[in-house]
Amino acid sequence: MSSLEEVLAAGGIGTMPGLAAYLRRFIDDHWHAVLLDNQEEFVRLYERAGEGAAYGTYAQRLFRPLREELTGAGLLCTPAFPGTLTTSREWGPPEMRERWMWSVVRLAQGPPLGTLVVRLPHDHTRFALPRPPGILALVETDGASILRAVERAAGQPAGSGE
Repeated sequence: MSSLEEVLAAGGIGTMPGLAAYLRRFIDDHWHAVLLDNQEEFVRLYERAGEGAAYGTYAQRLFRPLREELTGAGLLCTPAFPGTLTTSREWGPPEMRERWMWSVVRLAQGPPLGTLVVRLPHDHTRFALPRPPGILALVETDGASILRAVERAAGQPAGSGE
């Protein structure tokens, strides 16, 4: 897989959906290996420090290379990709929760291009990721509009997330 910088230089992305597709390919190629390679550590973290520490460490390991690629390609993400818990939302039953986080993307010297939203499926009863994280692109770039778009995409009523 070519780097994000190479793909951008060749004009291969050009749109937020194209950027999301690039990130999705990376996630699809790496999510399970990150999980398997660190499974024991994640389970210990879950048991000792709770779900936030375990899933946060998993997300950090999976998304750090993408965050570095985005920065290297001259794209700024606010908050840092994949987003933060403080601006995220979570839905679903304990054994099949989904955390939705987002980052507004812009070129260093330009207006916002759009928003990248990461969906992280996880289990609150034990450490488990039932399926790969998802990613989508939004045209919305202001907080209230992003939240409404995320709630619609998640099939949730307005104001229903934690």
